[in-house]
Amino acid sequence: MTEFQPVIGLEIHVQLKTNTKMFCSCRVASMDAPANSSVCPVCTGQPGVLPVANKKAVELAVKAGLALNCRINERSVFARKNYFYPDLPKAYQ
Repeated sequence: MTEFQPVIGLEIHVQLKTNTKMFCSCRVASMDAPANSSVCPVCTGQPGVLPVANKKAVELAVKAGLALNCRINERSVFARKNYFYPDLPKAYQ
């Protein structure tokens, strides 16, 4: 019988202090900004547009990982989920 080694993962959700959103160049709106005042075709998941990861957000996430003594992958992949959550209309997580 093959022996298995347990692997435990930790998922952390944080709000990074960046000027633009994670996958587009829209400015991060303040909490008192009117609804939908900082959106673009990428934000709304329109056909034909592709997201680009926010470099500053990636840098901050890597710094946090290194501070926590985590192993940082050389390459990351962002994939759309194949099921629908009402609060996740573009399916990115």
